[in-house]
Amino acid sequence: MTRSLLPSTLVLALALSVPSSCGPATPAQPVGEEEEARIRAELRDRSFRQFEPSRDGSPRKGVILDFFGPIGIWAQYAEGDLAVSEWEIAAENYRIERRGGSSEITIYLDQPGSERTLPTECDDCIPTEGVSISIRDVFDSDRTSFKLNDPSGVLPSPFPVFGSWTRFAEDEYME
Repeated sequence: MTRSLLPSTLVLALALSVPSSCGPATPAQPVGEEEEARIRAELRDRSFRQFEPSRDGSPRKGVILDFFGPIGIWAQYAEGDLAVSEWEIAAENYRIERRGGSSEITIYLDQPGSERTLPTECDDCIPTEGVSISIRDVFDSDRTSFKLNDPSGVLPSPFPVFGSWTRFAEDEYME
């Protein structure tokens, strides 16, 4: 039995002639000075926390993003009341980019440093190159969500607690 190539050829030709709505991604561009100032003002002195499975769960992973002075990303793995591992990435400054007119911004840390407190202390012991934070709806507290971008896959657990879009509870600063 011989099949006609006409129907599949016709489908392919039609598919190729229809413009794609999923074209190439719009390249990220730095935001303007005014928008950058608004974003920084919106984030200043705020802290966002995410716990998996919950704040009181055991074992649990916890991640905190804070914008008190330098930007900080803190992560901890704990069992009961005992912290088993604890990491922090911090930078004195960051730059902000946006793709087109979307509500998503990406924060790139400038010369970030890292520190491990537990199980043993060390400074700059995890590579941080390329690590960034994406934020959706930064001006809408009810919808703001975060994603940690780790393109090289170098961050140790528990950082991947928010490798996909995650809503963080906003929390007051606790010393």
